[in-house]
Amino acid sequence: MNAKIRRIEGKCNNCMRCVLDCASGVWKNINGIPTMTDQNLCNRCSHCLSVCPKNAIEHDYLKTAQVRRVKQKLLDPEVYKEVVLTRRSIRHYKNKPVDPDMIKGIINVARYSPTASNSQQVSYIIITDPNILKEISSIVFSTAVGFYKYSTTRSGQYVFKGLKLSAAIDAMIQKYIAPMSYYIELKESGRDLILHNAPVLVLLHGPAMSFFGADNCNIAAANITNYTHCLGLGSCYIGFVTLLTRFNKKLCRLINLPKGRKVYSSLVLGYPALKHPNTVSRKTPEIDWIEG
Repeated sequence: MNAKIRRIEGKCNNCMRCVLDCASGVWKNINGIPTMTDQNLCNRCSHCLSVCPKNAIEHDYLKTAQVRRVKQKLLDPEVYKEVVLTRRSIRHYKNKPVDPDMIKGIINVARYSPTASNSQQVSYIIITDPNILKEISSIVFSTAVGFYKYSTTRSGQYVFKGLKLSAAIDAMIQKYIAPMSYYIELKESGRDLILHNAPVLVLLHGPAMSFFGADNCNIAAANITNYTHCLGLGSCYIGFVTLLTRFNKKLCRLINLPKGRKVYSSLVLGYPALKHPNTVSRKTPEIDWIEG
């Protein structure tokens, strides 16, 4: 029986790059020849294919047609820096749908994002139905209003007084609960304070018991926000949607979240209604150097 992963002798120059770059120990140096040992250890990371300068590896587990030469001239650090510096969280969108093919193209780029042990367990729920988007926004906002109303009761005041002992929780209360009467006025005027009337909601989910599910999904989400910016679209993380999927069963049913899965990142997409011609100010990062 032929091996699923094999070296093409006529092409291989024994450079050992596949051996050096194999994190799973599939490729080993045996008597000066890169040799595939235990194919069952392979995690399908594709590194052996991408690092081989001679295309001397055949890998039946992978779609080799997807592997191509890197377009090195397109890798410009100044371009990427500009993408990072100019991407904004967009909270005002045009009443304009995003083409489904464009969304598929965005997800197609995001799927190349790294995942722990190359698990590739990030999945996506794409919601463009205006009625469902409105209901999601309503569920989240009404939950916040419920907390606000409770905070005005005698028992609620006692509980919230205790919560304020935590600086982090107190900051959340001051930012979102204390000014709720103003937010309610904005809501009644037609403002969508949750999904910002965006035409697309993207929910990134992974296994509920995954150690690195949050990391995997948020790396992909970051790539989505940067790539959509390059496409002329805007995006915004919606942390409250992610938070509510933890305990609101109605919301989970509405988004049709598969059993055993957990939403780790939520973001809206659409065409920005406002332009940001300037970059913004950011505080200087705190850095602790540990040097030898």
